[in-house]
Amino acid sequence: MPHINLLPWRETLKKERETRFFIITGMSLLFMGFLVILVHLYMAEQLDYQQRRNHYLKSEIKKVDAQLKDIKKLKKEKQRLIERMDIIQELEESRSNVVHLFDELVKQVPNGVYFTSLKQKGNFITLEGVAQSGNRVSELMKNLEASQWLTNPKIYSIKTIADKKLQKSAYKKRRLSHFKLEITQTAPTKKDNSP
Repeated sequence: MPHINLLPWRETLKKERETRFFIITGMSLLFMGFLVILVHLYMAEQLDYQQRRNHYLKSEIKKVDAQLKDIKKLKKEKQRLIERMDIIQELEESRSNVVHLFDELVKQVPNGVYFTSLKQKGNFITLEGVAQSGNRVSELMKNLEASQWLTNPKIYSIKTIADKKLQKSAYKKRRLSHFKLEITQTAPTKKDNSP
C-alpha cells in the first residue's frame, strides 16, 4: 500500500525557509553593522591622526616663522653693521684726505689769489675767491691741473669788480677778479717702478 503523507510539508518548508531567511538577514545585518562600526572607527582614527598631524605641522610652521623673523632681524642687523663698517672704513681712508686737500691747496695757490669759500660734497670741491687779476686765476687753474691730489678743475665764473675800499687810495680803482671753480679730489696713483 502506498504511503500518503498528509502533513503540511509545504507550510513547514515555507516556515523553515522564512526562518532561514530571517536568520541570514539578521546575520547579514549584524555583519553589516559590525562592518559599519569598524569602518567608522577606522575613519575616526584616521581623522584623529590627520588632526594631530595638522596640529604638529601648524606648530612647526609657527616655529619656522619665528625662526624666519629672527633671520630677517639678523639680516637687517648684519646689513646695518656692514653699512657702519663701510662708513668707518670710508672715514678711515679719507681721514688724511682733508690734510692733503689743504696742503695741496696751499702749494698750488699763487700769490695774489685768496679763497673766500670752500665747500666739499664727497670728492667734489667748490672754491670761490678773489684774485688780483685774471692771469692769477689762469695760473691757479694750471697749478690745479698739474696737482696729484686735485684734478678736473672747471671754472664756472670770473667777474671783474672794482674794489671800493681802495678808491680813495693812490691806486684809485683797483679791479679784482672774483671767481668760482670746481675741482675733484683724488688720491694719486702709485707708479710701478719695476724694470
